[in-house]
Amino acid sequence: MKFSKEEQEIIKAFVDYENISENIADAFNISGLLEKRGVAIVNADDTTLVFFRMDMHPNFFPNAKYPYIPLLLNLIEKLVQNGCVICGDSVYTDPLVIGARYSRWEKLDTLAVNDTEAIILKGPYKGWYNKTTRQMLYWEWNEWGNQLAKVCHYLHSDYCVSEELKDLVKNDFKTDEEIRFAKQQWATWISIAVAIILGILGIIF
Repeated sequence: MKFSKEEQEIIKAFVDYENISENIADAFNISGLLEKRGVAIVNADDTTLVFFRMDMHPNFFPNAKYPYIPLLLNLIEKLVQNGCVICGDSVYTDPLVIGARYSRWEKLDTLAVNDTEAIILKGPYKGWYNKTTRQMLYWEWNEWGNQLAKVCHYLHSDYCVSEELKDLVKNDFKTDEEIRFAKQQWATWISIAVAIILGILGIIF
């Protein structure tokens, strides 16, 4: 099976941070996958929202199309259903914020994020702000609500990955056929090198 560059990064995060993360969301936060793209997923108090950093996505509206979120959600679902990622007990985190270094409840319906920022979850001022300047920092866009609802409980789960997935990362996402071809090619070059050396030695001696 072929994976895109983005899918390979996600799979690598699963494998690399399996033993040091509390749950799947924590693995993604340690990897910084969403943060470096200016994307965040927030699940707190039965509210799930997706945010996009305005300075990294200045032209996000009015045609908000961002394929990374459905790609991420589809891949998580596929890996779990295929048994490549095995979810265990739910390590429930409230609030759960993927794409931020730090988050906690500050007061009702408000999260403190990254020390200097705040997320208001409900009401007319719903959004992600700089706490000092009150400037809005992120767009909020929730086109993927149904898909998030299906996948969100996986994000809270601890997990382990299959040996198949580990081997895939270890082999740099090469297929079995590509690995066999590389071995055959390497054997061919060795045979050619040995033949040349023997030919030269035959001439000399």
